[in-house]
Amino acid sequence: MAKTIPLGLRPGNPRDILAAKFEIENEQTFQFKQLYKIMFEWLIEEGWTDQYLPGNENFEHLYLEKTLQDGAQEHLIWWRIQFTPYNNSYFRYVMHIDFQTIHMGKTEVIHKGQKFKTYVGDLILRVESWLQLDYQNKWENHWFLKNFDDVFRRRIYKKNVESYKKDLYNWTYRFQNMLKSFLQLKTSSELAEPFHPKLGI
Repeated sequence: MAKTIPLGLRPGNPRDILAAKFEIENEQTFQFKQLYKIMFEWLIEEGWTDQYLPGNENFEHLYLEKTLQDGAQEHLIWWRIQFTPYNNSYFRYVMHIDFQTIHMGKTEVIHKGQKFKTYVGDLILRVESWLQLDYQNKWENHWFLKNFDDVFRRRIYKKNVESYKKDLYNWTYRFQNMLKSFLQLKTSSELAEPFHPKLGI
């Protein structure tokens, strides 16, 4: 009987490796809906899909909205996504993206003589990227292979693990740079291109 592919991270499992994490806080006016759209389109173009239903483009697994007495809003939104490089049966990338807004209110700005509706408030974006090894648990559930799983990961496949971890690290910080560029925040230096081909090439 085929084993079910794990739906998410496996707490305490050494085969789930944190590759990168960052937090962005923005207190300036910005287009919340436009940011949401740009993030979604960037991830789709890069080949990311829903973590729990691979191929599904509905990333949102939590959406909480609270309206305060003065009309301002606060949000808590979770995206859970995954990407399988080269359709690899052993390595998978998982990314958790958490949005939090505090006292978000609508406002208007004038740009080149025209009024635009926008938002002002505190936006916090938290992102974690994880490299999953043996994400289908084929080694762990195999009567023979499970005896060599630790040796395989730590010695034989060590360079491969580090290569994929570095790729995911670079990918995560390209994503960060894109977000900071949209929010007009200072970006980090350019990172190396990922070693996998871009979607459609």
